[in-house]
Amino acid sequence: MTSSEPLPPTHWVNDPKWEELLPFEEFWVSIQPLLLSRGYELRSRYHPGWTPSWLQPGGKPVHLCDDALRTGYKMIDATRTNDSLKVVIRQVPTHTDELPLLALLSSPELQADPRNCTVPILDVIILPGNDELALIVMPMLRDFGDLPFRRVGEVVEMFEQLVHFLAFLHEQNIAHMDFCWFNIMMDGSRVVPKGWHFVIPCSHDGILSGDFDWVDRWSVRPVNYYVIDFELSQRMNPEGNPCRFVGSWGQDRSVPEMSFTTPSDPFKVDVYQLGNIIKKLIGNYVGLDILKPLVDAMTNSDPLKRLTAEESSKQFSIFREKCSARVMKRRIWKNEPPIPPLTSLERFLVRYLQYNPIN
Repeated sequence: MTSSEPLPPTHWVNDPKWEELLPFEEFWVSIQPLLLSRGYELRSRYHPGWTPSWLQPGGKPVHLCDDALRTGYKMIDATRTNDSLKVVIRQVPTHTDELPLLALLSSPELQADPRNCTVPILDVIILPGNDELALIVMPMLRDFGDLPFRRVGEVVEMFEQLVHFLAFLHEQNIAHMDFCWFNIMMDGSRVVPKGWHFVIPCSHDGILSGDFDWVDRWSVRPVNYYVIDFELSQRMNPEGNPCRFVGSWGQDRSVPEMSFTTPSDPFKVDVYQLGNIIKKLIGNYVGLDILKPLVDAMTNSDPLKRLTAEESSKQFSIFREKCSARVMKRRIWKNEPPIPPLTSLERFLVRYLQYNPIN
């Protein structure tokens, strides 16, 4: 936002909701001293005794204040004090297998496998007097799809990492069970050299000014991709009977065999879900039809005819060997009409309503 643009109207700026801490935010305030003692600094909004900066003498308008931004329900951004690294701290229920699986996948032996795309776990924090939750600390990553792809090779690079990781995961007898769009992240440190704000990732500092600098993934390749959220994941007994599950799980509810009465194979569901991520990209972009044959085999409606993760990995390797440098550099375009830029007031209202929904 520049000085020539009009500020939002006063009745929006002075809305008291901006200064109210919601119940889930108060949880983070209550453990802020613990996190600080472990070397993690939260934004000022989550410090005990916080006073909104926009209410202080000479304070900026609320829409220009970082401490007006609410964090997510189960996650919060922080800065590691010893090196200023931006991190994300996430609540993990202790009754699930997530912590043991993350510990296994983060072991030196499995980390040595180049196919391992498990999100790096920087720290595990046990909450005193709380047997239901623990905290994990991860580097701050970006949703893989929130910046457009520009070349075939950018999508191929991501697909390559994920399909080999899924084969690796299944070799460990682990079914992710939510291998879906919003659980795929990327290391954006070289794509967005100036960094980004956790709450508003299309800004460098949480202020929607319209200025956001990023570069094509192809120009800084390789870009590393990671899989998060193992809350639904399970490790199967390789000596037992094939594990089957009923019901629907994960974000992708289009899996053909999901049923509340007929059990389905979670490993085949994983393959479908990954294939469906790439299938969605094929539909969103012009120029990705080269991936369609493999994706169709991974999303076959009949799980018995669908590829396994190992077969998908092997077929991808064959496909990749045939891709020339010219094909990889080929431009692709999003096949949706361009969206006109928002005015300063529209940007403010979008942000306001995102964090203050109308009941």
